[in-house]
Amino acid sequence: MIKKFIVLVVLLGAFGYLSYNAALGYMSQQMTDQVKNEMLAGKEAGDILADPDMQALAEKYSSAMTPEQRENLPFTTKEEATRLLFSKFSMSELYDIANKASGGMSAEEQAEIQAVLESRLSDEEMEALMVIGLDEIRAGF
Repeated sequence: MIKKFIVLVVLLGAFGYLSYNAALGYMSQQMTDQVKNEMLAGKEAGDILADPDMQALAEKYSSAMTPEQRENLPFTTKEEATRLLFSKFSMSELYDIANKASGGMSAEEQAEIQAVLESRLSDEEMEALMVIGLDEIRAGF
C-alpha cells in the first residue's frame, strides 16, 4: 500500500514538473509572438531595426559576443528568460508593462519601465534579456 502511494506521488510530481515546463514554453512563445505582432509590426519594426541606438545595442549585445560570452550569460533561451521574469515580477506587473509597451510609450514611461527593470534585475540578467530580445527581433524580420 505504501509502495503504491509512493509511486503515485512520484508520478504526480513528474507529471506536474513536465506540465509546468510545457506551460512555461507555451507562455514564452505566446509572449514573444504577441510582442512581434503588436509592437513590432509593419513600419515600427523597420524603424526599430534602422534606429542607430538599436544598431549600436545589436552590435554590442549580439554580433560582438563570442559563443563563450553567450554561454556565460545567466540564461540563453526565451523560456529561461520567461521563468526569470515570472520569478521577479507578478503577472499583473508583466501585463501592465506589456500594455504600456503595446500602446506606444512616451520617454517618461520608457524611463519608468527601465527603472523598474533595473531595480529588480542584475546587469547580467538585463544583458541576457537584451541578447534574447535582439535575437528574437532579428529572427522575426
